[in-house]
Amino acid sequence: MTGRTHLIVSTGVTMSVMQLIGQGVTLPGFAVALISSLLPDIDEPNSLLLQKTVPNSLILKLKWLLAAIGVGWTVYAYLQSFFLPYSYGIGILLIAICLANHRLFRQLLMAALGGLLLYLGADGGPWLASVGALLMVCSVLPHRGLTHSIYGILIWGGLLYAASVQLAIPLWIAGAVSYTLHLLCDMLTKHGIQPIPPFKWKLRIPMMSTGKFSGFLVENVCITLTLVLLWNAFVTPLGSQVRAIWDSLWFQFGGM
Repeated sequence: MTGRTHLIVSTGVTMSVMQLIGQGVTLPGFAVALISSLLPDIDEPNSLLLQKTVPNSLILKLKWLLAAIGVGWTVYAYLQSFFLPYSYGIGILLIAICLANHRLFRQLLMAALGGLLLYLGADGGPWLASVGALLMVCSVLPHRGLTHSIYGILIWGGLLYAASVQLAIPLWIAGAVSYTLHLLCDMLTKHGIQPIPPFKWKLRIPMMSTGKFSGFLVENVCITLTLVLLWNAFVTPLGSQVRAIWDSLWFQFGGM
């Protein structure tokens, strides 16, 4: 499914479920559900989540910056005879990275950021180190691998549960439900998901292919059902409350 459909369906259904079971909707819960609806695709550098986080315009600026640093480093090494010939290699590597396509560049950037967080986590506590390690692992994972499995749900749900206990805000339910819904939606594609790697058994109901008419049809049906659920969870109760208030006012003042 497309990122747009995952965003609408996973977030919309999660918020509806939270409302219907009496948990209520909070801004932190909504934000977690929103992120979780796209998070399984973090192993795909061209996914909606990473395209919005690291847009093409930012990539171009980073490439120009790296190229300038690479050229400057090489010139400095030449003039100062600094750490030759290894400095030349570092400068050439920085320039070569700029030639990578956007997909590979996002992978390298995610791995570098993960390494930085892992390094800072030595003094910044387990959260930075955990996020850094996950970013580094996800940067080299094949698409629909670990993040599209039961392990992904457990890891993300466990991190959110620890955060919920620390912050005293029940974030983990919204995050786990939204993440799971993403995987259930991907089960409808012909590729399906591999729930328990390394076992090759797959869960799939091959109803659609993304980008084809079957995908357009199934995705719009899912979006429509999500909107119906949102209506029943939020609009219908609101209408009942308004009607109750109206009836109460009519009973008190209608006979005057």
